[in-house]
Amino acid sequence: MLIFTLVAAGAPLLAHHDPVNDFFVAGYYAKPDWYDTLFPNEPQSRNIDIVPNKGFNDSSTMKDFNITTASSQISSSYVSSIGRNSPGCVSFTYRRTGVKGGTHTLNLSKMFTYSYTAPLARFLASAEFYVGGSTFVDARSQTKLDVPVKIDIYIKRLNGTAVATCNLLDVLYAVRALRAVPSPVTDPTDSWLPIGTSSMDSTFMIGRLGLQYGYLMQDFIDAKRHYSSPAENTTDPATLIFDQTGTFIYSVELTFQDDTYLSKNTSVETTVYVDDVDFSGLGSAYGVLGTDTMGRDIFSQLIYGSRISLLVGITSAIIAVAIGLVVGMVAGYQGGIIDELLMRITDALLVVPYLPLLLVLVAVLGNNLWNLIGVIGVLGWMGFARVVRSMILSLKERPFIESAKAIGAGNVHIMTFHILPNVMALVYVTLAMTVPNAIVSEAALSFLGFFDPNVMSWGRMLNDVQTGFNMDKWWWVVPPGLLISFVALAFIFVGYALDDVLNPKLRQRR
Repeated sequence: MLIFTLVAAGAPLLAHHDPVNDFFVAGYYAKPDWYDTLFPNEPQSRNIDIVPNKGFNDSSTMKDFNITTASSQISSSYVSSIGRNSPGCVSFTYRRTGVKGGTHTLNLSKMFTYSYTAPLARFLASAEFYVGGSTFVDARSQTKLDVPVKIDIYIKRLNGTAVATCNLLDVLYAVRALRAVPSPVTDPTDSWLPIGTSSMDSTFMIGRLGLQYGYLMQDFIDAKRHYSSPAENTTDPATLIFDQTGTFIYSVELTFQDDTYLSKNTSVETTVYVDDVDFSGLGSAYGVLGTDTMGRDIFSQLIYGSRISLLVGITSAIIAVAIGLVVGMVAGYQGGIIDELLMRITDALLVVPYLPLLLVLVAVLGNNLWNLIGVIGVLGWMGFARVVRSMILSLKERPFIESAKAIGAGNVHIMTFHILPNVMALVYVTLAMTVPNAIVSEAALSFLGFFDPNVMSWGRMLNDVQTGFNMDKWWWVVPPGLLISFVALAFIFVGYALDDVLNPKLRQRR
């Protein structure tokens, strides 16, 4: 029990992920890190993160990328005053003075090595853009005419002299329609064009392979003739691209396309600000226990689940024992009609099936954690109340109670200072023995789907397992079940030990 308490208290130190809200820490259903050690015939991949600094927070971070261009009319610089989420970004400016220049291309790239023989489970790519800054105003329409910018984002695999290319994004931006402010003197947050992980998530590209707009995978499909058309439409691009070791390039390409309707003697300037360039690959193995159906860390769920189990178990047990103690003492000491009324209510609740009543009350009140605690506690006091009543019926006939009455002590005083101390040993034992029942009740409710969506418990973990038909993933199924058993067993042992110590009839001669 001490170990479980320390684990629950130190959960933020032991587990580094939010058990509910940290999605995609690795691929879906990632196996544990030790899996391919036990089963070497099933190699797994690990997470990769190729960009050490995603925010261009200082000028030195530009060295993380290779910037190339064949055009003398494109310049690059670091801008410290603005940024998408924090100050700092890199800007690329195209300037034309007098002569129309056609198309001009700049490439921002990062080369990296993929060293796993197993494919990635998924990849996430992102970049943020702000486009603006023209020096030309059309005399007739009095509107700024900017050079449109075509943005392409690539993944390229280098195999000797051959290059296989995946175009993750292929979009032409007309600057005039998108610019909300004339120039980015301050951070134009609403004007940034986020190309986030949702638009360049390999999972969302399934079924779009080979399309001529947005997601161009034809180079990789041509290199894999064994994939038929149905397979191409159902295979994650991460599996197609990262299916072997090799050298890869993640590239952001900007193409400034000089408008044909601009006069050849017109001066034009267009600037593209780039921030938060990132590419991360999610592996098929992660952490101590892998990930669940949403890519969340199972080990973190297991650690934080100890908090919920102990909180529910101890708090519900305190509520149940407190109600049972009060009802039993009042019924046993007062007797008469009060005793009859309280015991008939207790009997009525005792004969109602426990789990169906629990389900109905939780469904009516809502799947809130404190509702679960309250319902479990309120429905767990009846047996203890009858035991306390039987003890009080015996205690109130003792001579020390008669003596207290003789000197004028009131009923409340007698129950508080004379009867209660004599039943505290039973309270301690019952409290320890009630916690396991509360923990198992919460696990049963969560397993059946009545869990608080804001917290993770061991019962909810088992619900996630059976909801997704993941019973074959024993590293996910076994740990929460074992820990529910172990923590319940720990409290049962404590209860028996307290009973041995506090019950005079069970004491042994030493």
